[in-house]
Amino acid sequence: PSLEVEPGTLHVYEWAGYEAKWLWRDYAKSGYAEPRFAFFTNTEQAIAKTAGGYGWDVSHPETEYIQDYVNLDLIQPWDTSLLSNWVDLNPALQEHGQLDGKQYEIVLDWGYSGVIIRNDHVDPSINSYSYLFDDAYAGRISWYDTPWIIIQAALVLGVESPIFDMTEADLNAAKDYCIQKKKNVHSIWVDYTQMWDDVRQGNVWAAYAWQDTWMVLREEAPVSYIKPKEGVLSWAEGFVLHKEAENYYHAHEYADAWAAPEVGSRMTSSWGYGHSNLKVDISQLDPEVVQVFGLDDPVAALSEPASLFGQYLPNRDAYNRAWDEVKAA
Repeated sequence: PSLEVEPGTLHVYEWAGYEAKWLWRDYAKSGYAEPRFAFFTNTEQAIAKTAGGYGWDVSHPETEYIQDYVNLDLIQPWDTSLLSNWVDLNPALQEHGQLDGKQYEIVLDWGYSGVIIRNDHVDPSINSYSYLFDDAYAGRISWYDTPWIIIQAALVLGVESPIFDMTEADLNAAKDYCIQKKKNVHSIWVDYTQMWDDVRQGNVWAAYAWQDTWMVLREEAPVSYIKPKEGVLSWAEGFVLHKEAENYYHAHEYADAWAAPEVGSRMTSSWGYGHSNLKVDISQLDPEVVQVFGLDDPVAALSEPASLFGQYLPNRDAYNRAWDEVKAA
């Protein structure tokens, strides 16, 4: 088949906010129909819904979930020869999108799951994920709805086993710690704008947050973005292609639009996220943003010891069950 014979309305299964037209400006300029967007809260939810038969062309998971999608036979590799921007994408990041030598994900954006704090109430020098559990901030903490909260608890506890493949004992210890500290939690957010409001208004002093929170709030409230001393959890994500995508060629055009350096520059200046296109001109960006987020050296920024890059969880079901137990407690 060719592009002309495809249905043409791309179905994109996305994070809320990523429907912004500037992200796919070149796709729109080419005259393709506007994509149809649907949104997920987190990638666990997206995988479960897709496994249940929900169809799409393109979705946007973190790299550590590609293996889950492949295990369920839900995605197919990309043909990188169809992407004009491919040659400019950071090869070290693209490796995270590969399995068995095939490019299952076009890795585009990357960032951190750190902590935003109100530095008028919380001491930035503590520099730890303990902010998200500390009794001193009872009623002023906000968690995101993700099993990564349990991993952050494990880092605070200093568990012995690898955080992305914990023993049953370590996973239970981290889960129990979360249950014990849940009394300190003001909210578990799913809508980031609600969390921004809580931090802005001072209802929350410490929250699980991505870079965009600091970018939005730094002019409005006394906030610091913390990449904790335990190692900040980091991630990269990009596009995967559904095994039964009806718009195979449109999907490649869409991914290519996103991969443009102009998109990367705007993504960093708007949201603070890194972008994998090496032609993004760092010298044109706010030096404070570059420094805070390590954007001048993405490989170092996403490597130990500074950062603990998200990995596939062989025992994901156990982590998800543990998190469900925390929420139900």
